[in-house]
Amino acid sequence: MKRAYRDRHGRGIRGFLLDPALPAWRTRADKFDDLIASEFAALNQHLGGRISDLDVAVLDVPESDPAPWEDGVPLARFLPFERGMGKRGRLIFYRRPIETASRRSPQPRLVIHDVVVDQVASVLGERAEDIDYF
Repeated sequence: MKRAYRDRHGRGIRGFLLDPALPAWRTRADKFDDLIASEFAALNQHLGGRISDLDVAVLDVPESDPAPWEDGVPLARFLPFERGMGKRGRLIFYRRPIETASRRSPQPRLVIHDVVVDQVASVLGERAEDIDYF
């Protein structure tokens, strides 16, 4: 008796190798998004919700050239919103430059943590050492 899921015409198995519910299904970009979200949420909780009015986004690479005051490729940017919009602004983190910078570090997750803390500190006008929870 032949089964319906056999290897037809030598083209390999049909369907997914992994179930989409398994963790191995997630892409590197999805995992990076989760890291940024968890770092931001932990920092927001540490600061007592002082940054809950910030919007967070992740892009692969910067859309434009660095500004004259930026040194090299930016790892993140803050874009302020106009008053009355309900949000203070948007923090944009760039996945590929952060991943490149974290490859040179023995602790890649610490690089992500430092970038998030530095950006939030600059938005709040405080030193990164004062708001860091590590």
